[in-house]
Amino acid sequence: MKTFGARLRQARNKKMLTQSQVAQLIGIDYTTISKYENDRSQPDNETVQELASLYDITIDWLFTGGSAGQKQGNNEICIDGEREELTEEEAKHLKDSLEMFRLLQAKRIKEKNNKPT
Repeated sequence: MKTFGARLRQARNKKMLTQSQVAQLIGIDYTTISKYENDRSQPDNETVQELASLYDITIDWLFTGGSAGQKQGNNEICIDGEREELTEEEAKHLKDSLEMFRLLQAKRIKEKNNKPT
């Protein structure tokens, strides 16, 4: 049976991120990520939410292995109140673009929070 830490590592590897990259994006030390993944420490609720969002997984899956892990969705999008069906290629492109935007946004927020005032 996989542990919380093993699922966390699996999700990080699936996103092809290093512990250092994740730590930098959410503003903690990379050794802390290692402790989480090796079940030597548990993240607080805010960090769990950040990791789940970053990895695009459910919190339920992280803790229990329940559900599919990946957030469920379809290839529909709503723009200006109208639903549109996307092709697999369009959906993948939008998802990749959104993921990159979120990573950059998280990095900007962390940099802003770390600047001296």
